[in-house]
Amino acid sequence: MGTSNGSAPHRKVLIVDDDEEIRHVLRLMCETEGFEVVGEAENGVEAVPLALKHQPDFVILDYLMPHLDGEGTATMLRAIAPEAKIIAFSAVLDSKPAWSDSYLNKARVSEVAPLLERLIRH
Repeated sequence: MGTSNGSAPHRKVLIVDDDEEIRHVLRLMCETEGFEVVGEAENGVEAVPLALKHQPDFVILDYLMPHLDGEGTATMLRAIAPEAKIIAFSAVLDSKPAWSDSYLNKARVSEVAPLLERLIRH
């Protein structure tokens, strides 16, 4: 660490999914493309303090989770990390829910990095 020269703004990602294997795959894909994964959370309750601490640029947020679902989590994240773009991530979504900035179906997980790159530009 300590070698960052600030040349890669808007690259911090928080991953929130109750499936550890999915989180691992997302982390690898994001890091391979030069994104910094600042945290992983198993549910929305874990995600809130991580988002408050790290102020991520992106939150990849699972829609269906125990304790606090994606929509409830997104509401809290908007209050504590208002600059973060929220990507709804789910096997059941086929369109962007109102609480997110974008969405990605889990069947298309390989498209996560290009999606983040597009969101940086907008």
